[in-house]
Amino acid sequence: MKRSFKLLFNILIIFLITFSPFFVRASESKILTEFYNSDIKLNSINKRYYNDINIVKNKNLCTDTDKQQEKKIIASYNNYCNNIDQIKEIAKDNILNKNTNFLIHYTGNFSDLSGLPSKVANYVIACDNYAGYCVTSCKTTFYGYDKNLDIKFDVTYLLTHDEEIWVDNKVDSILQNIIRDSMTQDQKEKAIHDYIVRNVAYDQTAKKNNPYYALHDGTTMCQGYALLACKMLSKVNIKNLLVLGSVDGSSTYNHIWNLVNLNGKWYHLDCTWDDPVPDIPNSICYNYYNLTDDELAKDHNWEMLKYPFADTKYDLSVINIPVKAVELDKHQITLKIGETTSLAASVLPNNASNNSTKWNFNTEGVIYFDGKTIKGVKPGTVYVNVISNDGHFKDTCVVTVTNEIPDSIDINDSTQLQEKINVDKDKSWKIRFNKNISASALNKDNVFILDEFNNKVDIDLRFDVNKDTLIVKTLKNYTSGKTYYLVINKKIYSDSGKTMIKNIIMKFSIK
Repeated sequence: MKRSFKLLFNILIIFLITFSPFFVRASESKILTEFYNSDIKLNSINKRYYNDINIVKNKNLCTDTDKQQEKKIIASYNNYCNNIDQIKEIAKDNILNKNTNFLIHYTGNFSDLSGLPSKVANYVIACDNYAGYCVTSCKTTFYGYDKNLDIKFDVTYLLTHDEEIWVDNKVDSILQNIIRDSMTQDQKEKAIHDYIVRNVAYDQTAKKNNPYYALHDGTTMCQGYALLACKMLSKVNIKNLLVLGSVDGSSTYNHIWNLVNLNGKWYHLDCTWDDPVPDIPNSICYNYYNLTDDELAKDHNWEMLKYPFADTKYDLSVINIPVKAVELDKHQITLKIGETTSLAASVLPNNASNNSTKWNFNTEGVIYFDGKTIKGVKPGTVYVNVISNDGHFKDTCVVTVTNEIPDSIDINDSTQLQEKINVDKDKSWKIRFNKNISASALNKDNVFILDEFNNKVDIDLRFDVNKDTLIVKTLKNYTSGKTYYLVINKKIYSDSGKTMIKNIIMKFSIK
C-alpha cells in the first residue's frame, strides 16, 4: 500500500507587471501621436470579443527597435476583451488547445486583474477538470497602462500537444476493445479501472506523472493514474471530478484521485491505491473502489466542502455478473486463398462483468487472423478457439482454405473443361484422346486428381480396351461435399510423340 506520494502538481503563479517606457497615456502627452490600426486575423473562437481598438503610441518616444517590437506584438493579437470574464474565457480556449503563449488586449480596469493567473486556473479547472490539472504553470506579463493593456500568457503543461493527441488516439483504441454498448455505466467504470490497474505500474522513481507516461511507458505517479481515469471516464460519458488532497498526514497536497458519478451518486475512485506496489502483473484490488467520504477519510484528506458529498455505500454486486458462455458468430468458414472474412466473439449474457475473451489457435501458415479478420493464405484447416477470460467457456470455428485452381498447374497454359457437379463418391472417369497414348507416357505425373488442398488423390490409372482411352478411378471414395480437380498434363504424348498444346483441367464436386 502506498503511504507517501510526491504530487508533481504545481500551478505556478507568477504575477509580473511590466510597464514599458515607450507606452504612455495619450492624455498625458502634449506631443503629436501616431495611431496604428491593428490588422489582425481573428481567432474564430474568440471573435465575439473583438473590439476595433486603436493602439496609441507616441512616435517621438519610440526607437526603431521599440517600433519593431511594438508591431510584432500588435501583429500577434488575436484576442480583445474588456472584462475579467472575457479574459478567463479566452485563456481557457487557448489552454484547451495547449497553446504555450498567447496575447490578450484588455481595455478594462487594471484593478480587476489582481490574482489573474489563479482566477484563470480555477476557471479552467471548473470548466474542464482534465485540462485544468494538466497545467503546471501560468505566468502573466502586462504591457501598457490602465484600459489599454497587453496581457501576455506563458503556460506550461504536463503533456505536449503531440503527446495529448497520442493519448487521445490510444484511449479511443483501448475503449473500443474494453467497452461495449450493452454495458451499464457501472460496468464501464469497472472496465476502465481494471484496465488502468492491470496495465500501469506505479513509478517509484517519482519522475513520470502524466497519462502519456502511463500509456506509452506503462508507468506513472498518482497524477497520471487520475488524469487517465478522468479522460477515459469522460469519453464514455461518466461524469467525474479530480480531487486534490493529501495522504500520510501531510499538511500539503501530495495526492490526487477521482470522484465518479454513477446513477446520480458520487463515489471516490483511487486507481493508484488499488494498484499494488511493487507491481504485480494482472493483480487488481478494489480497496479504494467507489468509496464513501467516511470510508476514504480513514487515510485520505481533502477539503470536503469543495466537492460533492459521497455518502452512499456502493453495492459491488451490480458489477459482479457471471459469464454463462462465449459464442462465435461463425462456426465453419471456407475461404479461397486471398479471400477474407470476419470472425467475432461475444460473451453471454451481454452485461456480464468480465466480458473479455482470449483467442487460441495455431494458424500453421494456413490463415492470417488479427482477432477480427481472417485471410486465407494456403490450403489447409485450422481450428480457431475463443475462450472466456476465466477459462471456463470456449467456442470453436473450423476454418478451411482451398485452392480454386491447383497451384501446381499453370492456369494461363490450361484449358478448363465445364465443371461437373453432384458426382458420385466412387466415380470413374473415362478420358478419350484423338490419338493412341504412348504407354511410357501413362503415369501419375501426367494424369492425376487433386483435392481442394492441392493434395494428390490415390488413383488407379489404366488404358481401356483401346490406347486412345484412359480410365481414372479413385482407390478410396471421394468425400461428400468436397471439390476435386482432374488434371491432364500437356506433357503426355502419343505413340508418334505428339504432345498436347495445353493442360486440361476439370473441376468436379461430390454430391
